[in-house]
Amino acid sequence: MWIDQSGLTVRSLRRLGVAGVALLGGCTQLPPLQPAPTTLPVAATVTPQMAQPYRIAVGDELAIRLPLDPELNETATVLPDGSISTSVVQRQVAAGLTLPQLDAALIENYAQVLKKPVISAIVVKSAPTTVYVLGYVEKPGVYSFEGSAPRLAQAIAAAGGLKLGANPDRIYILRHLPNGSQQFFGTKFADLQSARDPAANVPLAASDEVFVPRSAIARAYGYFNQYFQQFIATSASVNYQVNSNGTTSVIPGH
Repeated sequence: MWIDQSGLTVRSLRRLGVAGVALLGGCTQLPPLQPAPTTLPVAATVTPQMAQPYRIAVGDELAIRLPLDPELNETATVLPDGSISTSVVQRQVAAGLTLPQLDAALIENYAQVLKKPVISAIVVKSAPTTVYVLGYVEKPGVYSFEGSAPRLAQAIAAAGGLKLGANPDRIYILRHLPNGSQQFFGTKFADLQSARDPAANVPLAASDEVFVPRSAIARAYGYFNQYFQQFIATSASVNYQVNSNGTTSVIPGH
C-alpha cells in the first residue's frame, strides 16, 4: 500500500474523509470539492524519431575540413546571429542546421572558388545545452549542460530528483523544433528506474521543457488536505466568538 510523507495510507485518508463529513454535519456546509482524477492523459509513445540529429547552436566551435585543400582548413565559432565566417564565406547561416546541411551549404559557396570541393564540418566544442525541468521535482528550474546534450535521467538528477508523490510513469517533454513548431511526447521514466527499458532515458535537445506531474495518489491527498483546511477554518468561525470584554464564548453547534 502506498504511503505518503505524512504516513497516512490511502485507506486512512478515506476514513478521515468520512469522519470529516460527519463532523461537518452541524456546521456551515462547505462547497463540494472536485473528486481526485482517476486517470492521467496518456503521452505519445517515444519513437526513434524523437532522437533528433544534432543541430548546430550559437556558441558551437566548428572545424571546417577540406581534405583536398587542407590549406583552407580552419575553425569557426557560431556567432550570436547564428552565422559563421571563414576565409572564403562570410556570414553563412549555421545555427539550427544539421552538420550535413551545413556541409551542403558550404560546398555550394566554396564551389565558386574551388573545383568540386569536399567539405566536412565537425563540432569541436558544443555550446552548453539549456533545458527546463519543471513540475514535481525537488528543484525546478533551468539547467545548462556542457558537452554533449543531456539525457532525461541527467536532467532530472540535476533538478534534485523526483519528489515523493511524483508520477514516473508519465513524464512529458515539450520540444521546440527549428521550423517553429512544437513536438509533445512522454516517456515512462519508471521503466528506466527499474532497468526495464533503457530507451526511456531519451536524449534532450536545447530548450526542451521536461514536466513531471504528480501521481493520482498525491493529487488525492492534496484534495483531502484542502478539505480539512476548509473544515478547520469553518469550525473556528462557527464555534467561537470574542466578547466585548475580551473573553471568548463557545457557541454550540447548529
